[in-house]
Amino acid sequence: MAVLIFVTLPASAVLAMPDLIVSGASLTRDKSGWFVERITVTVTNACRQPTAGASYVLVTFKENDQSGAKGIYFVGSTVKALKGGESSIQTFDVSMKKIPAETFVYIEADPYKKVAEANESNNWRTLFPDAAGSGPTQDECR
Repeated sequence: MAVLIFVTLPASAVLAMPDLIVSGASLTRDKSGWFVERITVTVTNACRQPTAGASYVLVTFKENDQSGAKGIYFVGSTVKALKGGESSIQTFDVSMKKIPAETFVYIEADPYKKVAEANESNNWRTLFPDAAGSGPTQDECR
């Protein structure tokens, strides 16, 4: 005879997960004002716990904001492991590429899905037009 035992755990007992978001992005124009000199990106672990392992941030300059638009230039870098609430700021010099200043930019944290997160659909931000994935709820962070 088999006996089944069901245990209900409190929400606080659920395994906490990190959540990486692109919490900020800004462009610096060259002296003429026509081209992008640098782009600065901030990646944040939006959940309080736990630490998110090392990941990557990818910046894509595209022809326009339409699905399937051609990428003009790609640049990225490793993001160190981030404790809950911690951020990493990355600056990329793209001045030699002569990218027009109001080019559509798509920025994604953890584009290769190496970090298991509370919310996998909010890792992005755009410029021209400006938009971002919504941050996690505290329920998602637990």
